[in-house]
Amino acid sequence: MSRDVKNAFGALALAAVVAASAAGCQSKTGSAGPGVNNTSTTASAAGGSAPKTTPTTSPKTTPKTTASAPAAAKGLGGGTLIVGKDIQPGTYKAIATDTLGGYWERDKDTSGTTDSVLANDNVAQGEQAVITILPTDKAFKSSGFGGWVPAAGPSLTGGKLGGGTLIVGVDIQPGTYTATATASLGGYWEREKDTLGGTDSVLANDNVDAGAKATVTISASDKAFKSSGFGPWVKS
Repeated sequence: MSRDVKNAFGALALAAVVAASAAGCQSKTGSAGPGVNNTSTTASAAGGSAPKTTPTTSPKTTPKTTASAPAAAKGLGGGTLIVGKDIQPGTYKAIATDTLGGYWERDKDTSGTTDSVLANDNVAQGEQAVITILPTDKAFKSSGFGGWVPAAGPSLTGGKLGGGTLIVGVDIQPGTYTATATASLGGYWEREKDTLGGTDSVLANDNVDAGAKATVTISASDKAFKSSGFGPWVKS
């Protein structure tokens, strides 16, 4: 065989070796295209599981909300209310919410003088006031209370038999009650035939020294029971 033929056979053999080597490398690394992780593909083929990837999501945005306005005060507010226009005749109640307590007055006119006042009262913080406004009243003035609501509505006292004005049959039931005067100046109580707030409304009343006990019988015909300076009233 000539040297040229031997050289040709040698070149062909070398080419075959190179091609076989290249094929073997491709089968080991897989046939994945450019940019694909060959390691994951190999693991999957071997029966393993590919590494988990965390999907990319856009950050959540919280929609802006507009804060709602505070709820309006329940009932009618303070200041001077004109009867028949700002407030209708009737019986109303409210709880004194100011730290200094509340004040109310019925007025026969709006001159602002002491002669204008038909009836008035001061009420300690947390206690209830009950007042009847007549059609002949000109105005009703108050300060330091929550909203005034009709007296026929649900009780505002939460079942507590404390100071202030309690409506008989609603806030307090008829019967005999006792309490001890806890205020340094003593206690005061009165039974009322109506809630106009005048001296003519009083059926009976009494002042009790500090530390002394009071006993009062409330009749079913009484309209209200008012007291101040006492601990809780307990039914006998």
